[in-house]
Formats: sequence, structure tokens, C-alpha cells
Amino acid sequence: MNLNKIIFLLLPFINLSYGQNRVIEYKMLLNKSNTMENRVFDAYPNAEENLKLVSLSLVYNKDEMIFYIKKIPKTVQDDIGSSLLITDIQGIYHRKSNSEDLFIEIEKYGSQENFIVKKKSTTSWNITTEKKMICGYECIKAISTFDVDSDENEVKKRLSPIIAWYCPQLNDSYGPKGIGGLPGVILELEHISLVYVAVKINDKENNDIISLPKDKKIITESQMFEGF
Repeated sequence: MNLNKIIFLLLPFINLSYGQNRVIEYKMLLNKSNTMENRVFDAYPNAEENLKLVSLSLVYNKDEMIFYIKKIPKTVQDDIGSSLLITDIQGIYHRKSNSEDLFIEIEKYGSQENFIVKKKSTTSWNITTEKKMICGYECIKAISTFDVDSDENEVKKRLSPIIAWYCPQLNDSYGPKGIGGLPGVILELEHISLVYVAVKINDKENNDIISLPKDKKIITESQMFEGF
């Protein structure tokens, strides 16, 4: 019998102990089935190959999480930089357990540098009966919608579907880009033109600091757009 199945039978939930962080590594794939976003592939012809080289990490414990781009090979950093524009990854994402507040560390926006944006982030989910295995864990499909900006200059709102595959066995409400609200960690997330897929899950005893930095100015999203 597969080891992961044995663990699943013996331990309905795998809980983190004190001082332990769980690290989930993700890769990004382009969602070519989203016909509304097909123009993206024309604008960034190398995006599909470039994004395969990017590694992202979700590090969390019982109290909080952090999500960030972990690795970009130096040899292709300039080319990948333009490809990352289509991902809408704004910076380093922080979130406390059971909180609607999402904090994003941003290195630079216009003339502004090294600050933190605080925003409300809530998602209502419709949990389905569909299941599949990801990294040896059984996951359940959930569907929602999310407001996104469709135009940077003239902000327009439209509804964009989100498809998440969450793992009840990893019973913390976290996910890529701080998206959560489900009874388990999101191991696969499909949103607009991107799919985030978990490729490796590790538990480790460490003292890694994943808390929000205290030496950076915290502003609202409106203040960021206004240039605070």
C-alpha cells in the first residue's frame, strides 16, 4: 500500500506541532483553456517556458503564513521578469490564521519603495464532490468567483472564476497568494491565466521568521494607488 495512504488512514489530520513550519513548493503553469486571456500568450511568447523555471513557496504554521517567489535562475532573470507580469504576484504575501486581512510586502510601486499593503480578502466557496490526488494527498475541488482589476488605468471590475483543490488532511486555511477560507490547504489554484500546483510538501522544525516585518510602513490599497 502507498505510504501516503497508510498515513491518511492512521492520521485523519496532520497537525503542526509547536515551532514547526510546513513548507509547500509550487510551480506555475499557464492556463490556455481560459480563452479570455489568450492575448496574454501573444504578448509574452516565452512566458510558458520561463514560468516553468520559477519556484514558489508557501510556509506556514498554526498562527500565520507567508507566500513568495522562491527561486529565479540568474541566467534568465531579465526575461522571466517580464513574464511574471501576467501572474499578478505583487510581492510577498502574509496572512494570520482565521483573519480576513491580507498583507503584501511590495518592493517598489512607481516612486514608492519598501512598504506593506493591507487589504481585505474574503472568498465564498462552493465545495464540490470531485476529488483527485496531489503530491500523494487527496484533494477536493471548490469553485468561487473573485473581483479583479481588468484595466490598470481605468479600473473595471469583472468576475473571474477561481478553482481550488484543497486538502482536508492539511487542515489549515491557507493557499497561494493568501487565498484561503477552505477547510484545508489549497494545493492547486486556478485563477485567470495561471495555475499554481504543489510539487513538494515538507514539515521541518525551524526558527524561520515568517511574521510581518515591523519596520515597514503599512498602507491601504487606495493609498498605494494615490501615491500615499
